[in-house]
Amino acid sequence: MEWSTIVGYGLGYGLVLSVLFSAAVLAGAAVSTDFLLNDYPPALQERYGRPKSARGRRVAVAFGVFVWGVCGLPLMTIAMITLDGALDGGLGFVSAALCAALIFATLSVFDLVVLDWIVFAGLRPRVLVLPGTEGMAEYRDLRFHLVAAAKGSPLIPAVGLVTGGAAALIA
Repeated sequence: MEWSTIVGYGLGYGLVLSVLFSAAVLAGAAVSTDFLLNDYPPALQERYGRPKSARGRRVAVAFGVFVWGVCGLPLMTIAMITLDGALDGGLGFVSAALCAALIFATLSVFDLVVLDWIVFAGLRPRVLVLPGTEGMAEYRDLRFHLVAAAKGSPLIPAVGLVTGGAAALIA
């Protein structure tokens, strides 16, 4: 197995997806600050004091469609097709599963470190600050984001297994 090729594809496509994901988060927040309301620490949600707006719900749906339907699935498909051509023995279950898991792991780590810790907790651009919560200490709660990322981590092998299974069925 050509590990360096699989790792390179996983990290490369993961970074592309991470950049697109980050752009979508910032664009979504510019349209509706509360579109990610449920991802904020509870104290911030409580101080904000209102449910997600209708606009925020629409933006959240559009965000999901864009990130996963327009970016994620096509990028994963392209990654698997190009990886198939790059590997001597072609794409099999294990290589597809590892590459897909690496793509999703890269996105998860990028989201935690860059978006959550550096941008959200550190830089705190106005577009990500809920009205009425300015200056609250909870914006700097790094542990909250780490725990949230850990809760989502079972998706990493799941994405790998589903992608590997799909690749094995198609190949």
